[in-house]
Amino acid sequence: MNIRFNRRVALGIAAVLAVGLVRWATSDVCVSAWVFQGVKVDRCPDGNFRQTVGLRAEGLAREATGTLHVSAEAHGATRNAWERLSAPVRRLEASLFLVDAEGKESPLAPEERWEQEDSDFSLRAQVKLPALPDGDYKLRARVTTPLGTDTVEAPLALYAPARVHVLTDRPLYEPGHQVRFRAVVLRAKDLAPIDGRPGTWFVTDPSGEVVLEQRMPAGPWGVVAGDFPLDRGAPTGRWTARWTSGEASGEASFQVKPFTLPRFRVEAVSTKPFWRMGESPVVEGRVVYSSGAPVVDAAVALSWNVQGAWPAPLEWLDEKAKDALPRKARTDAAGRFRLTLPRVPHDLRGQATLSAWLSATDPAGDQVQGGASVLLSEDAISVSAVTELSDGLADGYSNRVYLRATTASGQLLPGAELTVKRAWDPRDEGVRAVTDEDGVAAFQLDPGPPVNVVIPPMPVRRQPPPPPVGLGGVGDLFADTGSPALEDQLALERWLQSLHSCARFVPPEEGSNQVTLGVRVAAGGSVVDVVSDGLPLGACLASVVRARALPPGRERMLALTLDVLDPGLPSLEFQVLAVSGVSEGLAEALRLAALDARECLPGNLSLSAPLPAVLTWRTRPKQREVEVGWASLPQAQGMLPAAHLSCIQSRFARLVLSAEPGNAMGVVRFTAEPTGGGSDGAVAQETTLLGYELRVSAKAGKEELGSTKLVLSPARLPPARLRATPVLARAGEEVRIELLRGPDFNGALPKELLLMAGEKELKAEVDNKTARFRLPEDFEGWAEASWAGAVARVYVAPRAQLALEVTPDKTAYAPGELAHLQVHTRVDGKDGPAAVGLFGVDDSLSQLVPLPGAGALDGMRPVPTVSSPAFDVLDGTALAMGRIRGANAAAATLLRVSGVPQRDGGERRLSLQVSKPFEPEVELTEPFYRVLAELTVQARAWEESAPQSETLSPEGMAALWEKALEACEKRGEAVTDAFGRRLKLSRLPPELLTLTDPRAVVVNGTRLPEDVENWGAWVAREAP
Repeated sequence: MNIRFNRRVALGIAAVLAVGLVRWATSDVCVSAWVFQGVKVDRCPDGNFRQTVGLRAEGLAREATGTLHVSAEAHGATRNAWERLSAPVRRLEASLFLVDAEGKESPLAPEERWEQEDSDFSLRAQVKLPALPDGDYKLRARVTTPLGTDTVEAPLALYAPARVHVLTDRPLYEPGHQVRFRAVVLRAKDLAPIDGRPGTWFVTDPSGEVVLEQRMPAGPWGVVAGDFPLDRGAPTGRWTARWTSGEASGEASFQVKPFTLPRFRVEAVSTKPFWRMGESPVVEGRVVYSSGAPVVDAAVALSWNVQGAWPAPLEWLDEKAKDALPRKARTDAAGRFRLTLPRVPHDLRGQATLSAWLSATDPAGDQVQGGASVLLSEDAISVSAVTELSDGLADGYSNRVYLRATTASGQLLPGAELTVKRAWDPRDEGVRAVTDEDGVAAFQLDPGPPVNVVIPPMPVRRQPPPPPVGLGGVGDLFADTGSPALEDQLALERWLQSLHSCARFVPPEEGSNQVTLGVRVAAGGSVVDVVSDGLPLGACLASVVRARALPPGRERMLALTLDVLDPGLPSLEFQVLAVSGVSEGLAEALRLAALDARECLPGNLSLSAPLPAVLTWRTRPKQREVEVGWASLPQAQGMLPAAHLSCIQSRFARLVLSAEPGNAMGVVRFTAEPTGGGSDGAVAQETTLLGYELRVSAKAGKEELGSTKLVLSPARLPPARLRATPVLARAGEEVRIELLRGPDFNGALPKELLLMAGEKELKAEVDNKTARFRLPEDFEGWAEASWAGAVARVYVAPRAQLALEVTPDKTAYAPGELAHLQVHTRVDGKDGPAAVGLFGVDDSLSQLVPLPGAGALDGMRPVPTVSSPAFDVLDGTALAMGRIRGANAAAATLLRVSGVPQRDGGERRLSLQVSKPFEPEVELTEPFYRVLAELTVQARAWEESAPQSETLSPEGMAALWEKALEACEKRGEAVTDAFGRRLKLSRLPPELLTLTDPRAVVVNGTRLPEDVENWGAWVAREAP
């Protein structure tokens, strides 16, 4: 009995403890939600839980493994008005799908099973996307929890990095024309066409508005075409056609404006590629109709400009000069014209280009424009250099030098023998080398110590100075109009030449002056009186005018305004030395006399020259005229010739002071100064620099092609260099890299060297300062090796080389005749298929806009970065496009490469995150307004049926709200919120509850109580 009793007591105590433990563990948890729905919240929800699902992905790519996270979130509400509950759903299952553009769903299985995260209870899995065509997909996750099944989708744009090029069938259209455009899309990794890649055409007008948006996938060979009809009222200006696919995009611009194709064209060319000193250039041209018929008796007008450092003779550009460049021509019966230019002077330096702009006018008055150029060259050949040392040479070292030789006009000289000699050493026999296919030869030169190189100066061409005296204005006081007669105006202009000598009184520091003279002219034309300002300039002008005459006629009184400029004569500077003091006004008197003496100085004075004599002066009280004498000085080098002294002395013969002087004496020393103080560049100065002057001559067989000089600067060897051979290699070929040390190198040579051939790392031992590498058989692109700051690069051109040939069946066609074109494509020298686009336009359109050339697609291939083009012409594009054929030219170009294009490793990995939105306020809006409309109907019915003395209290409004809910429910309309709860007034948010206020619903205010109770406070208190 006791044992049974004790057992019962123990069981009871255990039960009590278990119940207590459970109560304690679930004191802050809604047990039903936790147990049945897998949601842990501190309070049970009022209504149902609502579920949202989320999807997060990291590192997704085709045929690559990425990570996916799927989660579910439960949302609920409490009895506390609009207090929210939110917690993750802990029990969930997920399945993944890929959805294509057509909506087809394909299962996507994880690589392993789903794993649940401890932190947020989401599911995580590794997923590998299959190999799919480029396009826009959706990643769909279907999540099942105790709350139900929901789906979330994320956009998944799977596009390989690509390059897009767009072109139009022509660059110029008129409103009403049809614009045709075409794009080609190539994979960036290997420039292979991407067939079927989705994309969209956009056409934008000049204002930036998109007028066409059309989805259009790429077809075979990655080509996509489109067209757009221009309205007849289309705005003029620059339009843009763009094709976009993923992150890749390409565009082409075209112009829209009314135009008329020219009926004829004008052409002109120099009869020789270049012209040298002493030769008279000849330009021949023709004016022909588009049909090829000549334009007879067409007037051709020309305007010229000169390009280059060499200054052309001034008379060449002066239309009035005898030796001016031709400005007019007229075609003969064959539509041709011929122009002979002035002889090229012997002071030509370097090269200069004469560019002519031509305008031809036919007998009907129509005009077309064209151009021509004439090259002038000092030497018959042109040579430029590239070295391993920033285009310089190092003293006492065997320098690798690449020289590119062309004719003066730029024509290559392949296979020519170049001879390089030190220009300063007449005993130097020179070094010889033969140029490659691109006219580049390689030399090993030790120039020795640098020397002073003298560069001849450019000739100086001075513009002739303007006339020193000009007619500023003239008026006739006797004339009713105040203007002189035309014959008087012409006669006054003829006076100006005789007034030039007076311009010497304009001080150089002032530059110009204006003088007004009053001139009285008798009826016979003689000048009877002249009035001036009394200053030396005005007095000089007045003295000359007194000796002039005008045509006879009536009596005249003229107000004559003259603009006088400094004539640019040398000036006479002076220094006054006094025994006891300088008399007042002496300096001014000497200054005026010195201005008068300017015409006594030699006009070609280039250096300062002291006078061989000094002026002695003596002033006495009450005597304004200065006693003047001259004393000779000992002859010294650089003095002014004595032949000019007598003229100068005559200008100082009489010096009169403006005020009475004191008792003083002294001397004046004079110095003649050239125009502008000697800084006007009267003599061209040669340039001297430290460097190397090389004489380079070229010979083709036994024919001497010419010679020229090349100046290179001194340079210093770097501590380390790498030299690769060959630099233009083939896949599978051996490449040798030499390690070259400079005098500043410290350390030991490496035991092995690394060569990065794309993504592959090649290693080779360094043997005898050389590392040898074997390139992979499938390699193409750039390979780089680096050591101690030095870099060597090797380029392997792509194997597939495409050649295109288009041949018409006839050389000429009649209007309306059908032309047949034969298109022939060759891949790697063999016949092969290719995508070819043909666009035909009238060649006369090129007179209005530039037409695309053969290099329109050059931007599709990645090109290396160069510090500057080798020889100013060979750049990264020429190297990448295979236009450099010679080994020497390629090696020189690679010396200028500062960075190779980054190899695109493939598809970019994607990361994304989406979650299904949950907006309970939005879901509440529609049922609320449905009930509110019914409430308004109920309120109107109450206003009409209730006794007049009855008012609508808050309780009555709550009852009407219940009736409105019941009425909606009878009609089968939803009257619940997002959590499935009935729309009680106490559950409405404040902004919606306000709309149910009796004062907002009842129309007649007399049906409301005078004692107003706050509606929101009543609802909060009573919780109806």
